[in-house]
Amino acid sequence: MAEHPPWEDLPALCWEEVLRRLVSADDLEYVSSVCKRLLHICSTVRSSLSINHLQTNHLQTRRYVGSLLRRFTSLKSIDLSSFHGDPSSVLLQIAQFPLPLDRLDLSNQESLRFGGLREMGSKFGALRVLVLSRIGLLGDADLVSIAECFPALEELDISYPLQSDSAWVTDDGISDLSRKLQRLSRMKLSGNRSLSDQSLVVLSVNCPSLREVKFTGCGLITGRGIASLIVNRPHLVSLALHYKTLGADLCEELVDSFGHARGFISLDFSGSFIWDGLLMAVAEANIPLKRLILSHALGFSFDGIRMIMLCHQDIEVLDLEAVRFLTDDDMSVICEYLRSLTHINISSCSNLTMATLYKLMTQCPFLKAIKMQKTNLREDDANETDIVVNSQVRYLRIPYNGKLTDECLKKIGRMCPNLQYLDVSNCLKITGDGISGVLKSCPEICYLKISGLENIRNLCIDIELPRLEVLQAEGLKLNEEQLAAFISRCCHLKNLNLMDSVHPSNKGVKKLMKNCYTLRGINQRNYNYGRGDFPFFDWELSMRSSLRRIVPPSGLVSSKSRDFFLKHWLSRQG
Repeated sequence: MAEHPPWEDLPALCWEEVLRRLVSADDLEYVSSVCKRLLHICSTVRSSLSINHLQTNHLQTRRYVGSLLRRFTSLKSIDLSSFHGDPSSVLLQIAQFPLPLDRLDLSNQESLRFGGLREMGSKFGALRVLVLSRIGLLGDADLVSIAECFPALEELDISYPLQSDSAWVTDDGISDLSRKLQRLSRMKLSGNRSLSDQSLVVLSVNCPSLREVKFTGCGLITGRGIASLIVNRPHLVSLALHYKTLGADLCEELVDSFGHARGFISLDFSGSFIWDGLLMAVAEANIPLKRLILSHALGFSFDGIRMIMLCHQDIEVLDLEAVRFLTDDDMSVICEYLRSLTHINISSCSNLTMATLYKLMTQCPFLKAIKMQKTNLREDDANETDIVVNSQVRYLRIPYNGKLTDECLKKIGRMCPNLQYLDVSNCLKITGDGISGVLKSCPEICYLKISGLENIRNLCIDIELPRLEVLQAEGLKLNEEQLAAFISRCCHLKNLNLMDSVHPSNKGVKKLMKNCYTLRGINQRNYNYGRGDFPFFDWELSMRSSLRRIVPPSGLVSSKSRDFFLKHWLSRQG
């Protein structure tokens, strides 16, 4: 009689501790497929779940949701933002299960009937986070219902409601809400155009725990309201606003309010009209600033930025996207002051070249993520000895750099050998030689986006890519042999995007499916299969049981195939 593996004797509590350290739900899914015991343990460990919409009838949807809730008994977070039906019945189902739920996301619903939400309130009154972004027909009465159903809410998001003539949120609704939610610490109000300064005042007075407010796109809010918020709540840690105009009489009031601030870690002025005087007030404020967002902002100069850099040298996250006056010399000054930077976004700054990238690599030793989309990266005169290796950089997003060459990309790869995320989409001079070169220098890459590379036909990969999990290859024109050879090197590929690609026959796709043992999602929308032999949706599922998301060519999936997919999914729930 064969001996069973020694790990089967490991107690369930030990397995739970091990599995909680896995990075993603996908990893849990792989472990759960080993045996029924691990399937059960993985199900009890999983704490978050996203419920997507299926084009099925009501009964099948109930079966789908019910199977999820019976399987995952320790859910703390449920996301229904991708469920494009009436969520009320789903909420009523959730309310029937004794889950330790503390976060619920109901975003993107055209209309939300609060019957199901009230039922949940009776069962999950301790809900801590509620997300209602992009909700239709959201009005003041709904805010009162929310406050009564979930009195323990600490975070509420009612941003960017779908515009309606019959329902909208006003200052009165925010006032009633603020009196009932004493624990509220984070509030997102962005896009509610009817809100004025009064909403900020009542929130600052009635919510003693308030630490973060976001109100971009609230055109009736003025500098006076913002100043009142800061003065009444000096220990706010985060402020995000979108401010287009300021009356001259309010400029001084807002500037002076920063003298009261003590807690700001994050300031977001994206899209705002600001001025050097305001930035200098921020520079002089006694705050532990770590994150500064000035993307698409107007009205200020580099002098204002320089003052902040001089006084707050511990900034870790800096976003200067579309601050178009920036030059390589300006960035050299920033790099000199901000040695603690971990994330920087300088996309759409067309004056910035490889010189800025060299400075970032040299003077910012903790840098992890760089965004330089639509800049001026191009071949330069730097020698190989000028290349500085920064082993901390993990994320590099440099699409739409039209002058970026293969040699330049290879040089970037040698500077960032530990890259995990690389986006070079629509860099039209890049060929297969540049892609293969950067992959050789950066073996840790797990996310690669090469969409829109028109000159990549010569792609030849002769190394293994065991880390690559996501390949975004929209619009590529690879032949059958090239694509199959590339995929064969990616033994752990999880998601493959071939949207708008000129693609071979189903014979070529079958080769891909056989090579991708871990494939969980494939996008073939607008896929040019060209030979009339595509419809093998059922075959894809039977060939690769790990698949969870398939986007087939438009119009090629019948209701019978959708039923097949649902049965396939339900059979995997154990």
